[in-house]
Amino acid sequence: MWGIYIGQFCLTSTLWFFLTWFPTYLVDYRGMDYIKSGLLASLPFAAALVGVLASGVVSDFLLRRGASLGMARKAPIIAGLLLSTLMAGAAFTDSTALVVAFLSIAFFGNGLASITWTLVSALAPERLLGLTGGMFNFIGNLSSIATPIVIGFLVTEESFTPAFAYMTAITVAGILAYVFLVGRVERVPERQPV
Repeated sequence: MWGIYIGQFCLTSTLWFFLTWFPTYLVDYRGMDYIKSGLLASLPFAAALVGVLASGVVSDFLLRRGASLGMARKAPIIAGLLLSTLMAGAAFTDSTALVVAFLSIAFFGNGLASITWTLVSALAPERLLGLTGGMFNFIGNLSSIATPIVIGFLVTEESFTPAFAYMTAITVAGILAYVFLVGRVERVPERQPV
């Protein structure tokens, strides 16, 4: 279960980056006014909406095609996290259009990976589904505290690149968690009282 907890922390970090630092990046580091940055900041969220819808469609499609439950649930998560690493491209361009494109693709990937709750419902013992879900949300949402603080320490007056490097590293950690720590997707058997 620790694999999905770590993976959720990493996935939710990307969400909190977009909610907290992305508008600041557009205004302070890209030199946009608040009205223009508000419009451009909404584009990645629209892409994330499409990603969220696509995650269920892709997962159900894989199940209908005979893929295992683990493959059908983990494939959109891993693919989405891989797409989220493209946010690093924003550090290497001066074009505002490319920055928004990279970040829209990254947030689409975050939406695509948002199917993580299906793993909780498939893995947790039925008697502990509520507790497991609560821990899943608790650990995932610790990123709402960690991500803004860490990025605040990493960015400088001159560069936002360390923030993109951190977010890419966190996303890669999420990929590794889902690939190597989340094993077979089957319900964890309940322990019998001794």
